[in-house]
Amino acid sequence: MMHRSRIALALVFGLMAACDSGEPKPGEARPQAAQSALTAEQVVANHFDAIGGLSKIKAMKSLAVKGEYTEDGKTNKWTMVRARPNQFRKQGVHDGKPFTKLFDGKTGYIAEGDAALAPMPADKAAKMAQYSEFDDPLVDANTRGHKLTLGAAEDVKGVKAHHVELTLANGDVEHRFYDPASFLEIQRRISFKDKDGAPKIKTVFPSDWREVNGVKFSFASDGEMDGKKTRVQIKEIVVDGPIDPSTFAAPATNVVAAAN
Repeated sequence: MMHRSRIALALVFGLMAACDSGEPKPGEARPQAAQSALTAEQVVANHFDAIGGLSKIKAMKSLAVKGEYTEDGKTNKWTMVRARPNQFRKQGVHDGKPFTKLFDGKTGYIAEGDAALAPMPADKAAKMAQYSEFDDPLVDANTRGHKLTLGAAEDVKGVKAHHVELTLANGDVEHRFYDPASFLEIQRRISFKDKDGAPKIKTVFPSDWREVNGVKFSFASDGEMDGKKTRVQIKEIVVDGPIDPSTFAAPATNVVAAAN
């Protein structure tokens, strides 16, 4: 289920991208140019501006999200709560069984079915630690060990999309595509290895961008992998709402106030 959590994070939070270049000077507009005339950092900076601005993104302290995940005609509900700097909790239903994933800032935990929360295996815990980071990998990418590269423009839903290749510190690669007019993200290809070590590629198409507290979020995303289609639909996003102090404690039994 790790890649599914990753897609949900990408949809809700990873799409709020910023970069190392910072904000423009007062009165200075970001460069708007053809794909070949922009650097990867400039493409990302334009996207960042389009969704609300670096200062607003960095001012956020927590997020509480309600959503639904549909696959093979089955829809399951989930809730996710994140807090700076790297606390994370997600719970919902998968294959008819309830699950909880938790990162308390130091350790990853998981519970499935009727089982109690227990520490994750080391390999999964390492990935959970990375996914639990509050900021998208594009924020201070270089200092966090990630790499940005300008890729060749590609046709996405009828437009020649700006293409940024993001190589994460752990070696995973993401290809992010931005509408040349709005600089909103319209496609993402994620390369990863499944639980058996087999390489996989999932493509997602973010849409339904809405503003919450001055920042735009994608509220829907259609996905494709191994011939299967999925959909993530966000029902609610709360920025900096009340969160029960025990939310990120292990074991945690209390309900997150902002996600109720």
